[in-house]
Amino acid sequence: MSNNESKGAVHWIDHHVVGTNDLPGWSYWALHATGLPLRPFNGLTTNNRKKNTPIFCFMWWDGGSCRIGAFLQPEIYPKAKELGKDMPRCGFYVRAEDIDHHLRRLDRHKIPHTDPVKTAADGEEGTVIYFADPDGNQYEFWAPVNMPEGAMEICTEERVGRISHTVYGSRDLARTAAFFEKYCGMEAEQNPRTGEGTLVLRMRAGARLVYKLVEQLDERIAGHSPWWDMHTAFTVREDDFFPNYNRMWEGLPEEAGPKESLNDSRDKEDNFPARTGLHRSPVGYRWKEIYQRGDEFYDWDGHAFHFIGGTPVKNDGSLALYQTKEQEEYLRELAESLKKGERP
Repeated sequence: MSNNESKGAVHWIDHHVVGTNDLPGWSYWALHATGLPLRPFNGLTTNNRKKNTPIFCFMWWDGGSCRIGAFLQPEIYPKAKELGKDMPRCGFYVRAEDIDHHLRRLDRHKIPHTDPVKTAADGEEGTVIYFADPDGNQYEFWAPVNMPEGAMEICTEERVGRISHTVYGSRDLARTAAFFEKYCGMEAEQNPRTGEGTLVLRMRAGARLVYKLVEQLDERIAGHSPWWDMHTAFTVREDDFFPNYNRMWEGLPEEAGPKESLNDSRDKEDNFPARTGLHRSPVGYRWKEIYQRGDEFYDWDGHAFHFIGGTPVKNDGSLALYQTKEQEEYLRELAESLKKGERP
């Protein structure tokens, strides 16, 4: 780790998860849109149904250090805004010379999309194509002028690289910037070409977290009922995983309970503070059970995140390429620490 690396710095977006009303339809969309191979659905057994286990699918790039996923939702999603306007949005790296290739594929599979647009409004110069899945969740193909190392080394057969950025809404950009600087080691970029009302938080390896100033919160977020399980996972160094969480557990409140059991009004949900809470996964439930704190965290605007560990692949120690250390491994370490009466 270099001396100028921020404490607990986030390096990449390991995965991004959306909601869907049609899980098979979403998985085939992901196959056609990105070239990721189909994967099995999870939760499709009678025993899991009796336990109210979420039904979901993850699809991942070769090497496993980047993924997208979708969870089946309990209600029909609201109508989305026009392309490039709705949030959250998830971007993928592509090469500028492959733009026409991607447009032909989107047209062939009748995936709605915009024309390519050259822009620097979100913190760096490049070309963007906006597109959507069958549920109206929105995405971007992003071809930057300067491609970061590691962005395309794990690309799919259709030449789609790892996740480049995600875009969210914020009612207070300064508050959002302070939150991510304190807990995720990401500082706001100062770039005169960045669009008005836009906050760009740069990750260590080159990816971005982008916030747009809004008056009302995004509709499809984990902090809103009745939706669940939409979240983004940040890659941090393996040894930063527990220190990052300990800073959060010391500085943030824990949610009163899973939102699906609270039955709160939308106004109340929108005024919850930044917090930690239950991550609705087998690991997340076990984590909360043995530690009484959740491994998911929310920003001030109800967007959900969690950390995941990464170990360098290259000899230079960077996480340009990394191997994922899954939360299951950290859960075992947490359990062992508690047995010894120690804090992780």
